Amino acid sequence: MIAASTATAPRIADAPIQEAVARSHWLDAARPVPRIWLVAKRALDIVLSALLLVALAPLFVLIALGIKLSSPGPVLFWQMRVGKGGREFRFYKFRTMIDGAHLMHDDVSHLNELDGPAFKIADDPRVHDFGSLLRRASLDELPQLWNVLRGDMSLVGPRP
Repeated sequence: MIAASTATAPRIADAPIQEAVARSHWLDAARPVPRIWLVAKRALDIVLSALLLVALAPLFVLIALGIKLSSPGPVLFWQMRVGKGGREFRFYKFRTMIDGAHLMHDDVSHLNELDGPAFKIADDPRVHDFGSLLRRASLDELPQLWNVLRGDMSLVGPRP
């Protein structure tokens, strides 16, 4: 048996992060998880992500063309994320912002709607037109199927 750890906390979505963390009472309850469940979960991740990647390949091509026609620059956006066991991996998404958007961060920081390290702008001017459509339909998330196939992420469970 392998022990799995679950952390629970009060709902903090509506409070500023620092305040919510300071007020939260964390409970860490470890319980054994049968190894067969972990193997079955990984097998499900591999089969489903592979099938979806093949089935959605034509859509990937159309999205890539749309991004290239809408905005110069790479089709994919990636950044380093921390996964299970603290292991870093490259997290992929279709690029929805103009190339070099990170260089404009200071120019739009006054529009940030969140406190702390999180950054969110409604109608972000750095998002290209086709990127806005991709975000509304959550199609920018599809390359994460590659992360699932590689074992960096899972179809079931928390996101990094």
